[in-house]
Amino acid sequence: MASSLRRQRSFLFVVLVLIQFFASQTYKTAPQAVTEVQPSTPFATPSTPSYANYEVVTTNYGWNTPSTHNFPRRILTGEFFNATLAHPRYNASAWADLEAHPDPDRKIIAFLDVDTCAESNYPVYNAKPDWRVNMEQSHPVPDIKIMRVVPDSCQYIKRAAMSPALRANPESRLVLLDCVGSENVRLRTVCNDPSVFESTQVIVAYYCIKSNNVRPFIDVGLPPPAIKHVNLTTSQREAVQSCQMRKYLFSFQGKGGFGRDNLLAFEKDEDFYIRIFNERTSYQNDIRTDGTDGTMAQDSNNFKGVMSDSVFAGSPRGDLLFSYRFAEILSAGAVPVVYADGWLPPFNEHVIDWSKCAVFIPESEYGKTAEILRAIPEEKRCEMQRCALDAWDKFVSNRAGWVRALVAVALSTSAFGVDPLETAF
Repeated sequence: MASSLRRQRSFLFVVLVLIQFFASQTYKTAPQAVTEVQPSTPFATPSTPSYANYEVVTTNYGWNTPSTHNFPRRILTGEFFNATLAHPRYNASAWADLEAHPDPDRKIIAFLDVDTCAESNYPVYNAKPDWRVNMEQSHPVPDIKIMRVVPDSCQYIKRAAMSPALRANPESRLVLLDCVGSENVRLRTVCNDPSVFESTQVIVAYYCIKSNNVRPFIDVGLPPPAIKHVNLTTSQREAVQSCQMRKYLFSFQGKGGFGRDNLLAFEKDEDFYIRIFNERTSYQNDIRTDGTDGTMAQDSNNFKGVMSDSVFAGSPRGDLLFSYRFAEILSAGAVPVVYADGWLPPFNEHVIDWSKCAVFIPESEYGKTAEILRAIPEEKRCEMQRCALDAWDKFVSNRAGWVRALVAVALSTSAFGVDPLETAF
């Protein structure tokens, strides 16, 4: 019996030695050991260096070809495309090289050079029927419906998703922008191609979708652009960082309906500023740019001033699930209070923890707004304001922030074990 136990122990010892040996050899040949991101702060902070090797690329189907001027482009999409070209890891020739010579050792994060984002309100809000003011005039301005961009893009989405440039390395990613608010006009519905939209190599970033209606750990949210953003002065920014008091605990100005009228219950509270307009036309000029240099036409209702003097500001849904106010509130160094059940916030937890930068109140609980906000300690309010302004500066204020965040998202879905934020900048 004793002899048998000794043999078993000897065998186990040999096995453990072999495991340790092979583990050490694996480490020597694979220095990119998995480093788990721990987002203990609103923005995940790397604890050890990363050794990610990836390239940011664009396809060569539209704007990257001699026929570039035959492809329509929205002002928003042009900003995003140019920000992609300016990314420090952008490789202009990579897509063509990899289509001709697929390389499993090269990891790419790819974006299309054709339009997929049917945004009609940027930079001029509610420009219908003259939505063409939001198109780049150096590209053809279509005479057809604005939503035509979605079906027109399907052939290029399919081509990119099936390309050997992408498929050679299973850790490569194709990132698509979907800027519509209804399921019947989403890319996945119109293109109707499971081989693309069920592929783990394809990430879709949505303006307006419920979190339970996307693929977990793959698809993400996208922040609608600010139409009427606030340019805080240096002293106003310092005030956010030093936790100086603001006049209003909460503010909201906008059209009624969609549950917003419930906020009128607080209009007599001294620390709340509530204005509900019966008609959109009564404040239309205040939320439109002039369509030329991006400056605001007017601000007769002092939207920017009120937001800049608020700790929290309302970002309720309208006829669609998202609100342009979300980004505008961040720009004011205020904390968005979102009333939009199930809305998928921008990006993912590897980029930002929105629970530290925003408040989410169920649409059925508008009446509890004051109770919820007053229960948040002043120190926590200050932290949330700092987080909101930081989110605006890093990821929301311009399309370069979108690109950085989406690159981080793409890296976080891979198995390379890199810290996405460290390598995305």
